[in-house]
Amino acid sequence: MNKIIGFLVCMLLIITALSATGVTDVQTKHFMKENKDLEFNLNTPANSPGVITIKIVAKIKDVHDPNNLLGGAIEIDDTITGKYIYDSGTLDSDPDPDFGLYEHTSSTFGIELKTGGFVFKTNQSNVDFQFIIGNNVDFYYNNQDIYIMASYNNLPLSNGLEIETIGWRLDDTTATTLSSDDLPTAAPVLSNWTQNLGLIIWGRDPSDPYKTYELLADVTKATKGMTSDVFFTLQPILIWLFQHFTNMFPIIQLLLP
Repeated sequence: MNKIIGFLVCMLLIITALSATGVTDVQTKHFMKENKDLEFNLNTPANSPGVITIKIVAKIKDVHDPNNLLGGAIEIDDTITGKYIYDSGTLDSDPDPDFGLYEHTSSTFGIELKTGGFVFKTNQSNVDFQFIIGNNVDFYYNNQDIYIMASYNNLPLSNGLEIETIGWRLDDTTATTLSSDDLPTAAPVLSNWTQNLGLIIWGRDPSDPYKTYELLADVTKATKGMTSDVFFTLQPILIWLFQHFTNMFPIIQLLLP
């Protein structure tokens, strides 16, 4: 629960700090193309039909980097592309019937995002990837639905900067989007959520913990990818076809992940 509370406080502090800098929201101005080459190199078990892949596209809304740790490589209105992978069959570790906590520690699961030449990714050798699903929960005296995804153990960036947290939160203040605290098997329908509080990336300089950077982005697209059971059933067949019928290469190339 300390991490949950810490993440919620972190989001509030980051949003407050970024708002205080005078940075304003930027409307979507450009068509965003999803990066089809962004893939996890994961050993997803073929016998886990509950494994879900959600692909997302986001637009950078705020950048707080007073010490120029990122070297100006990421700017407002830049696009983030990526995906996160989880198991919808994960057991709820919270007994509250309206509040679900789903903890993932297997190397199969996590998140990977790309923007500005950087890769923000879960450390697959030390996974701490969690979901919080709230159905009609009392939050600051208002009942609402909550969807929170967060990765706490992440690989350092190529320049050595640490990534403390990668997280995304959605709220529905009408409490009508969710009917239970079960972990969803579909991508969030963004229009159903009254508050898209944003995708947050927060990190620091390992040589000076007081030097930090924060990125806040609006998720503009969320789609469910191919399920692992279908992928692992078709992949050997597609590879065999590719090897024996090279004239079918254009078609098979489109089908292979």
